[in-house]
Order: sequence, then C-alpha cells, then structure tokens
Amino acid sequence: MSTQQNNSLSDSNVRYTIMAVAAAAGLSLFGLAGYAMFFGPGSMYPKPVRNLLREAGMAYMRPPEKQDLPKALECYEQALAQLDALGTSDSQHARDMPHVTGLVARVATVCTEMGDLDGAIEAYNDLLERLLGTDGMRDATTQVRRLLDDSLDKNERQGILRALGCANKLAETYEARGQRSKRRSAVLPHARAASTADADMAAQWYGWCLQLVMLTYQNHFNHQQLADNKPTTQTPSFDPDTLPSYFPVDIVTSLMYNAATFYSGNAQIELAEPLLQRALDLMRHGADGDETNVCRSSILMSHLANTGVMSGNLPAAERWSIDGLALAKRFPNNADCLNSFIALTYDLGVVYEAAGSLESARVQYRQAAEIATSTGDDDAAKLASEAMTRLAR
Repeated sequence: MSTQQNNSLSDSNVRYTIMAVAAAAGLSLFGLAGYAMFFGPGSMYPKPVRNLLREAGMAYMRPPEKQDLPKALECYEQALAQLDALGTSDSQHARDMPHVTGLVARVATVCTEMGDLDGAIEAYNDLLERLLGTDGMRDATTQVRRLLDDSLDKNERQGILRALGCANKLAETYEARGQRSKRRSAVLPHARAASTADADMAAQWYGWCLQLVMLTYQNHFNHQQLADNKPTTQTPSFDPDTLPSYFPVDIVTSLMYNAATFYSGNAQIELAEPLLQRALDLMRHGADGDETNVCRSSILMSHLANTGVMSGNLPAAERWSIDGLALAKRFPNNADCLNSFIALTYDLGVVYEAAGSLESARVQYRQAAEIATSTGDDDAAKLASEAMTRLAR
C-alpha cells in the first residue's frame, strides 16, 4: 500500500484549496482574520508608535515583489517593544490588549512570510502567553469552563477565540518546521530529532485546540438536550445547527481538517478518519446544494478515500471516491471542485490498482492526466502519467 499512499494528489493540493476558500470568505479564524490581527484606531497609539507602524506598513502592505519584509519586521518589533514598555505603567497598553496582541500576530505573520519559522513560533508562543497566561496554555479545560459561562464578557470570549486561532497557527508552524527538518535529515542527521520534536509539539497544540472545541461543544449540546428533556450523550450530533453560536461551522471544520491532515501525514489514520467524517457531517455532506459546501465536501471525501487506501479498507475508499466525484461534477467551473475531481479520479485509480483491477485503474489515471493537462495542473498530470507508466511495465 505504500506506493499508493505516496502517490495521492490530494495530500498536497487539497489542503491549500479548502483553506483558501475559508480565507477568501473572511471566515477563517485560523488565519487570525477578524480576531488576532486587530489594529485599533490610529489615535489609540502614541505618536512614536504610529510612526513606526506607518513605516512598517509602507514596507509590508505592498505587492510581494516590492515588499521589504526585514524592514517591516524591524519596525513592527520596535513598535511592540515601545508598547510593552508603556504597558508596564499604563493599562490602556497592557500586553494582552487587542491592539497589542494584534501586533504580535503581525510579527508572527511577517516571520512566516520570510521563512523564519523559529521567529514565528516564538511570536505565537508569546501571543498565547499574553492571551491565556502559562496555566491557560497548559490546560484547555480552563478555557472550556470560561466559554460555557453565559455571563462571560464579550471581549473575554473573543480573547479565547483569538487564542484558539493562535494555537492552531502555532500547531501548523511546528508542523511546517518539522517537515522542513525532515527534508534536511538526509544530509543533516541531527535534523531528524528536530523533526520528531516539532511533530510532537504540533500534535500537542492540535490536541489542545480539539479539546477546547470538542469539550465546549459536547457540554453545550448536552445542556440543550437537558433543556429539551432529552438524554445527554458522549457524542454530539455534529449537526451544524447545534454548534455554539461563537463557533461558526467554518471554524470547526477547518480545525478538524487541519488536524486530520496532520494525523494522516503521520500515519495516524485512526485519529484522522473520525475528524474528517465529523467535519463532513457538519457540512451535511454538501446536501444543502451550496456551491462552496459541495466542493469542500468533495475535498473531505477525497481525504477519506485516501485514509481508506492507507488503512487497507478498499471498499470504503471506493465509496468515498465515487461519492466525492458525484459532488465535484456538480460545479465543474469551481476551481475547488475541479481540483477535487482530478484528485478523486486519480484516487479511484489507486483503489482499482490496489484491488488488482488494472484496466479500470488505467482508465482513471488516463482521465486524471487528461484533465490535469488541460487545466495546467502539471504536478497532477505528472503523477497520473507516472501511474500509467508503472502499469505499462
């Protein structure tokens, strides 16, 4: 099965498309949009800080080819240092205020864009400590109790949601740094240990996020069950209408998706598969006919097809591939559905090849190669062509 696992188009392409949809809609908590990336009115900042932010913006808020990221980072860090110094005596600029934590998040973002993952991890850890304190970082259940408190101040609730977004970004960044170290391990033996350590930290923070969301959801769901004179349960329904109002569907499905792709990438299929299925349930399997939900559901199904192949459950892999293709066909002009269609067509070929139905596999690989070539997806076309060559031997 290892050959099929390594040749899945979905592993690299689909993650980008599903997150791009969320970010484009302005709903992605895990991009920190609308939460951590908050800059207050200019009058909120002392003049020297405003000047630094203006200088940073001139270097950063430009087309990529004209950006000066080192200059932007220098100015943002200087502005943050000045605010932190003021915050020791002026509570208006305390280190956990939104306009201050938003600046920390901007530092993390710039570091990431520069490829400085060490700096990004340091900034995200700093941001979490400002928002939660050391004890809150260790135990997600303390935040669950706060979220479930109906009297919780709106700003405090938003602070927890900022922390959730930051924790997810921290997990993603540890994951990215671990993958980079893994690639270097062939020539740098010590990089393998660094990769393992970063994977452990990514798992820790994905787990923290999942614990916060799932325990909050379960308690909220059971509270509603009791109010309706219904029995409580260990597993909520994963009907989107039953989520707490402060957990939009996009947020929960994105978190589950991110964690699932991490787990499947580390061969932890038993952890990945339930998360993908629950995310799909929250999206009602695209049954509402909404174009975005249909195409994102097809993407989730392609990952479920992959987990079926990786676990040796070929009937499940075939079922998810066929169901996903049926959804992807509904919106052929949607870029996400198109990418999903190519991946699922290829994945169905993997299923047939693994089952020994080589002629059926050739048909799927040929179709995937043709569509990928016509749409300019060179990487997908190459994988499909390599699969056909392999079968021709």
